[in-house]
Amino acid sequence: MPQSSSPGVVPEANAAAQDDSARGRKLDIRDRRDLHEALQAALALEHATVPAYLYALFSLKRGRNREVARIIRSVVIQEMLHMALVGNILNAVGATPRIASPRFVPHYPGRLPGDVLPQLTVSLRRCSIEHVRDVFMTIEHPHVPVDLAGRRALAALEAHDIRLSDHGEIQNATADVLDAPRDFFQKAVYDEHTIGWFYQKIAAAIIHLDSREHLFTGDPARQVSWRGAPGRLYRVTNASTALWAILEIVRQGEGTPTDPTTGPLAPVRAASDTRPANLASGSTS
Repeated sequence: MPQSSSPGVVPEANAAAQDDSARGRKLDIRDRRDLHEALQAALALEHATVPAYLYALFSLKRGRNREVARIIRSVVIQEMLHMALVGNILNAVGATPRIASPRFVPHYPGRLPGDVLPQLTVSLRRCSIEHVRDVFMTIEHPHVPVDLAGRRALAALEAHDIRLSDHGEIQNATADVLDAPRDFFQKAVYDEHTIGWFYQKIAAAIIHLDSREHLFTGDPARQVSWRGAPGRLYRVTNASTALWAILEIVRQGEGTPTDPTTGPLAPVRAASDTRPANLASGSTS
């Protein structure tokens, strides 16, 4: 189970026990091994948020705060989808997701893996407006590209209605549409150490490495599917499908290029200005 300690302290022993790929460090992806480690860090990043959300969710009184509970639960399910997407990419590039290891277990309070949001400390706490505002909304804050070309490229991608088979295969895309995320990730510029920045680095590395070698050597039988997933769980077999998978992670929860306030926590974000602080007390309905 997740490990917790005194609030505001990140124990040295806990930090030392974490997997190297999950520690905050500069993201420098130069070869296949670096890519494997970056993707493992992405897996740890998506997983590290889940216990914090669940702890807050389970602190809510049964039968009260139903809408808040529904929203937090939906975010948890999305994070699980993101883990599955990263796992499919890892399997596709010939690596193995490392989950069944004590080193994969996050420690709280602590920082997020992958050098993402390094000033943020994530703790296991009861649900409150302050915790939602200061931690969850920071994690889910819209991270759209800061450059005009990147925002335009992302807006163009929104027009593509990608449909998948039950096994996650793209069914309705032309060659140009399949390749569209490549243009976006080559143009987009994000603020450093945001989630968008982290995944843009991984996407750019995939584009670069795939141009130099046969990158996608994994066994297709190891791809997982999820009928009824809260989004698109792509079957990853090449650079194009890997980039669409990364785009799904980046877009979910971060609003749209024209309205970044439409992420999954937007209703709670709006409520934070008007509702009492202690959601766990059942003071809202």
